[in-house]
Amino acid sequence: MSTIVHREVFSQISGHRALDLVNTVDWRLSRERLTEELHDYDDVLRWATQVGILTNENLDALRVLAERSPAEADNEVVRVRALREALYATLFGEGDPGILASEYSSAIERGALARIDTGWGWQVPVELSMPRHLIGFEAHDLITRGNLSVLAQCQDAECGWVFLDQSPRHNRRWCVAADCGNRNRAREFYRRSRED
Repeated sequence: MSTIVHREVFSQISGHRALDLVNTVDWRLSRERLTEELHDYDDVLRWATQVGILTNENLDALRVLAERSPAEADNEVVRVRALREALYATLFGEGDPGILASEYSSAIERGALARIDTGWGWQVPVELSMPRHLIGFEAHDLITRGNLSVLAQCQDAECGWVFLDQSPRHNRRWCVAADCGNRNRAREFYRRSRED
């Protein structure tokens, strides 16, 4: 069962854009509380803009394209979610990295190397698949260049959010200390006080 939530602001606590995408599912580890944040193409566009992989100029152009081809836009939402779940499964389970490789290959096929600021980067055409292709680049970057030895998942029993633990001692336990951390510390305090 999945609850519908439309976020105005998406979480960016993970330390990498691809992991921020994984965190567009709330309460991932709970069947009862599982919440999907990417319901429609506009959710995908807003997320991609907030994390900085799309510009506002691209956002406006893609909204026009989505209005012209709503079925194709809906299909892109399904494909972005599938890419997200493939990334999560590859990092934390028995996922098939071939799905990630296929999306990366598709992004390269549609894209072109171009001068960006002081270096080079991949650019893809402004079409409905643009967010997915840019996510494909981000997922590839995480898997091939990220320090996955610090990859972690919130220790809350139901949360499931993921992050790169950049804490000095690499002992971060919670996605957000003031949220999952406080709730679990209060639960543990209550449990201990009842045992006394």
